[in-house]
Amino acid sequence: MSERSMTPRRLAQFSLLLALTLVLSWLDRSIPVTWFLSGAIPGIKLGLANTVLLYAIYLMDWKSAIVLMVAKVVLTGFMFGSLSAILYSLSGGILSLAVMLLVKRYPAIGALVIAAAAFASDVLIIRRAGGVPTGDMLWCAVLIALAAVSAIVIYILLRRHKDHEVLGVSLAGGVFHNVGQMLAAAALLRVPQLLYIYLPVLVGMGAVVGCLTGIVARLAFRALRANGAGPRKESDT
Repeated sequence: MSERSMTPRRLAQFSLLLALTLVLSWLDRSIPVTWFLSGAIPGIKLGLANTVLLYAIYLMDWKSAIVLMVAKVVLTGFMFGSLSAILYSLSGGILSLAVMLLVKRYPAIGALVIAAAAFASDVLIIRRAGGVPTGDMLWCAVLIALAAVSAIVIYILLRRHKDHEVLGVSLAGGVFHNVGQMLAAAALLRVPQLLYIYLPVLVGMGAVVGCLTGIVARLAFRALRANGAGPRKESDT
């Protein structure tokens, strides 16, 4: 981290974000993501803890966000996970952080890409179901459709109001965290078919989580700005 990031205030921010990451990692373990995947990929998590990177990007800088991501992976790996969980978390964290930093500069484009990815995932779900999804497949199709609609709504908001930028960034981060995990799983298990089978479901789940956490983050940033501690570049007033 830079000299500026080593001030007592920024060290305190970093410590609080890291503590929040550990709490969310513990919560992440209680959400049965593997149930949606029929237990095929142990270690896959929803990525709630990775949303803390969103705060680091806006409240601190990209270097601090990288350090936070690595610290999260190492600490949560030793405390809660296994080697496979560490590798999945690292892959998801690296990809989601890189995409969030990119989308932070072009948030509307990011939301549009996520909408297209969610739509394509829904098409795959419907094709796999033979035209009319039922049971768990229906639930997945509805979830991904909601993700696509959410991304389109965010895109429209971003085109009209720049102050919704954090929504697009969070949405992209949630999706690509799961994409990174699936890429790692397909490589480690040497089963590329996992991408076709499970990625559509995880894209939908990641988009929904990213949208919800983006709303929470925007409200949090507004409260922080009211107290003079909000992100410098986010105009959500």
